[in-house]
Amino acid sequence: MCSPDLEAGHLAEASGVAIDVRASSFVVPEPLHAVGAALGADPMQFILAGGDDHALLATFPPDVAVPDGWQVIGEVLEGSGVTVDGATYDGATGWTHF
Repeated sequence: MCSPDLEAGHLAEASGVAIDVRASSFVVPEPLHAVGAALGADPMQFILAGGDDHALLATFPPDVAVPDGWQVIGEVLEGSGVTVDGATYDGATGWTHF
């Protein structure tokens, strides 16, 4: 999974829009729950702020069916920046190599 906050931020900025990511769109696998418990961390943070997993993030117009194999994780809105469940996300924002 790409980091929605970091990657969506790039997409939103380049497109001049806002993106709201819905945390409920993601299934948190049991191994992430176990790692989160061991580290005292919210496993959703691994999904929202992880990175380097080489997934793709794209937007589709509302009148176009989402292609098979793609999962809707949020929506594009007027404005700027990225929110998670309508609120500012204050966690880590992904991995940057450079």
